[in-house]
Amino acid sequence: MANVFPREVETNREGVTLAGSIWVRTRVRPNAVVVMHPGSGPSNRHNDGYFVPLREELVDAGLAVAAFDKRGVGRSTGRWQEAGIEAQASDLLAEVAALGEQRDLAGLPVGFFGHSQGGWVVVDAASRHEETAFVIVNSGPGVTPAAQERFAVRVRLEQSGATSDQVERGVSAYDAMVALAKAGAPFAETRGHDELADFIPEDDAEWKFWMSILDYDPARALQHVKAPVLALFGGDDRIVPVEDSIEVLRAVVPPIRLTVEVFEGADHRLQVSDPPRLAPGYVDTVLGFLASYLA
Repeated sequence: MANVFPREVETNREGVTLAGSIWVRTRVRPNAVVVMHPGSGPSNRHNDGYFVPLREELVDAGLAVAAFDKRGVGRSTGRWQEAGIEAQASDLLAEVAALGEQRDLAGLPVGFFGHSQGGWVVVDAASRHEETAFVIVNSGPGVTPAAQERFAVRVRLEQSGATSDQVERGVSAYDAMVALAKAGAPFAETRGHDELADFIPEDDAEWKFWMSILDYDPARALQHVKAPVLALFGGDDRIVPVEDSIEVLRAVVPPIRLTVEVFEGADHRLQVSDPPRLAPGYVDTVLGFLASYLA
């Protein structure tokens, strides 16, 4: 990336400092801003390195890219465990407002790119932001977090060599954990269920975070998204139920605004081979989608 000098940007919401960066080519007026939001856990503005190669392609194509550390990560304050899907979306909208105060970005179209859990977040943000120019969900589930994780548990057990009975017992244990969460059971109570140990979060903060997001339904937010949506999936994703997610997207988003691409052989990060690299055609698909709506 020649002539690209990232600059720092900060905003505040609810007493929390949200710190990020803007990447844009010098002496070039960008034609839009892509705001990237990372996946689950304590992810930073680079999504722990995953965002870097795509970000470089976007900037080389004449776009500005911005991304922020999640709460309690990098230079942001607060705790990521205290921001569920809707709260992360509100953080994201505060970040967009801060970007609009940047002289070289003011007035530009702004769209979102969200990976994995970030897919839920950007959909929620776009549903509340009428000026959203586009939404890209990258392995973004179309189902609830509880349903997504149930799928991941089943796949993990099946691929571990477990028998069919062991798989069903494992899934039943997961369902029991979800039932405890939906009932609002305190974290201390979960410690008395040894059979659930593989599924219970590590501490009280993460247990409360899980309780806050498990029933989040992206279909409700998708109904209010007016921007074009690009949904990208890996054919070998072991974490997200791809077919179920696509079914939801096609049921809720009008066909004229929806583009779905599945990259065969690609994993949850849309990567193939070892060492991993973005699937063939992936970058061209993203750039082509953006070009078609930003022409």
